[in-house]
Amino acid sequence: MDKPAQATLSGTISPKEWPQRMGIPRGANLLLTADLTRVAWLLRKDGVSKVPRNFLDAFLDHVGPEGTVAVPTFNYDLRNGERYDRLRTPTITGTLGQAALAHPAFERTAHPLHSFAVAGALKDSFLATNDMSSFGAASPFALLREHRFILLGLDMHLNYALSYFHHVEELEQVPYRRWRTLRINYSEGGNEPVERSYRLYGKRPGFENELSPLRSELEATGLLQTGKESSLSFLRLDLAKAHSVIANDIRTNKARSIVKWTLRNWVRDTIHQFAPAKPSRSAQYSSDVGIR
Repeated sequence: MDKPAQATLSGTISPKEWPQRMGIPRGANLLLTADLTRVAWLLRKDGVSKVPRNFLDAFLDHVGPEGTVAVPTFNYDLRNGERYDRLRTPTITGTLGQAALAHPAFERTAHPLHSFAVAGALKDSFLATNDMSSFGAASPFALLREHRFILLGLDMHLNYALSYFHHVEELEQVPYRRWRTLRINYSEGGNEPVERSYRLYGKRPGFENELSPLRSELEATGLLQTGKESSLSFLRLDLAKAHSVIANDIRTNKARSIVKWTLRNWVRDTIHQFAPAKPSRSAQYSSDVGIR
């Protein structure tokens, strides 16, 4: 018989206690990202079933009705002319995002490239956003700053946990990115798709984001805090405070703490521009669930 979610692990703390022990206050607004590989192994080792759902429930219960939990459910690889259904297209950002899409407390925001599954007090505010741009001033990323969300990344490198820095890049109009327009065949729940245009502030050839220098700066100022719980590593960051650090690096340090250019990357990106287009992973996932 499966054990309940609050069961303690062998020699570890109960998952119900993880949010508090990782420094998440009651009533917090939380951007939750995680690689659940080791989480699943630990919990299933003790017979706990429905690991992603139980993991989400632990944080929802902790922040309570006054708080909010947002989980990335991105499909950033979509290409021109591909199909996207807000209610049915699986995310490419992993097990946690897919579990949030299946959870009755969560609903998905509108943007096809960078959506969030959101539950809690601010859900309606997130669902009301409908910016053409993924990272613009009227996007869900702006709400993360306005409402002082805490980023919690579990078993994740900052490069992958901190997608928020793209919002700062767009607001600061960094020169190593340029606007692209994508036309997506958009639907909801299987209804007839409608072609919609979206804007993406994509990198120019040769550039690659690398946040290791930024991590060092955030740690030195005490804004980024890290630790371990039940053998799992975590990082915690106040996004509103991090925003000013990232913006200052862009303005005064030519964004050297978040991006680098290499000739190898430039050759790779240039060749890729002329390669035959293949369906994106998001389009393949949509096809797998009958969206065509």
